[in-house]
Amino acid sequence: MKFIFSYFISIIILFLVWWLIIYFQIGNDTKSSQWVDDLYKYKESIELSSPKIVTVAGSNGLFGIDSKMLSDAFGYPVLNDCVNAGVELPVILLHAKRVIGRGDIVIVPLEYPLYSYNGEGGEQMIDHLYAREPKMLDKLGFLERFWIFWHIGYDRLYRGYFDGDDEKSLTGLYGVHNIDKNGDQIKTELKYQMEQMRAEIDRADENPHRYGKEYKSDALGWEYLKKFVKWCNSREVKVIFVPSTLMDNSLYHNNKIESWYYSNLSNIAKSKGLNFVGEPYDYMYDKSLYFNTDFHLINRGREIRTKKLIEDLKLQIL
Repeated sequence: MKFIFSYFISIIILFLVWWLIIYFQIGNDTKSSQWVDDLYKYKESIELSSPKIVTVAGSNGLFGIDSKMLSDAFGYPVLNDCVNAGVELPVILLHAKRVIGRGDIVIVPLEYPLYSYNGEGGEQMIDHLYAREPKMLDKLGFLERFWIFWHIGYDRLYRGYFDGDDEKSLTGLYGVHNIDKNGDQIKTELKYQMEQMRAEIDRADENPHRYGKEYKSDALGWEYLKKFVKWCNSREVKVIFVPSTLMDNSLYHNNKIESWYYSNLSNIAKSKGLNFVGEPYDYMYDKSLYFNTDFHLINRGREIRTKKLIEDLKLQIL
């Protein structure tokens, strides 16, 4: 009995030590979380009057939507609030609420894995929340917070204590220096595509995603989306879900599970009460139109995708 008591006391002490180690680095900036934070802060500083169009998603929308084309087509100012799918669905939606005004139109081209979000936040979500948005942790469910608490890695803790830097990085592909006045990514012409970017596209082509296999009909993500739509409805905001872009691959057509997913996602979303317009296959393009990942279009691909988006949205917006 004494051994069991000592064992549980040791566990409690270790848990408290781990909690303290995590607690005292919360709110400390990390370089790895900087570009996402910079982009959100920049986009939240863009002043556009409502009603406006706001696009909400990860980087498929950052690289793949031409806001000026949307604005010219529908006559509304457009804010591209898409940044990075790695911060996960709850964080994307929480940031979106900061820029959505009464009467806005919200277009949501979510990356396909976000529909299957089930409370298991990855490294980028953990980094962003602990370093830049700790107050958002209170908006998550208990199990989500526990998952994040239990899955913060030693490397991330080290960076939380020793990697802080107020100096802004204005080099490389990702950052506010490559974002235009509407929030779109710039410098995605082929002349900016480096050899390692082409190699990444080739790797993605050889190893396509299995989002159909990973799909969960009862995923927590659907509840987040329903609550987000309800929040928008209370502010007279129209929400339109549309397909993400994704580099085309024969697996998505020939594999039974994957083809079922992309053929049925529109109807699945509608069955969950979401206003979903368009079909995923119409937004899958040849790899020659992708820049550095199978979600990031080059400028010509962005134009093609936005034209299709305008076509699908005409009956919803005009």
